[in-house]
Amino acid sequence: MQGIAYFSRSSDIAQMDSKADPSDEAQGLRLVRAFLSLPPEKRGQVIAFVEDLVRAHVARDDGQEAAPT
Repeated sequence: MQGIAYFSRSSDIAQMDSKADPSDEAQGLRLVRAFLSLPPEKRGQVIAFVEDLVRAHVARDDGQEAAPT
């Protein structure tokens, strides 16, 4: 993994128990670990999807119709 700061190992992901700590922090950590376990091209797709959601949310808050993508 050249050029990527990688803070998790696949073995860490499997060890987390979803029922052990349902706090927001634990859920956020699971999301970050799942994101980091994706290949770089899939991470790009996730980022593009989230950016589209944010644009749609902002447009809706501004009273505009969100443009379909």
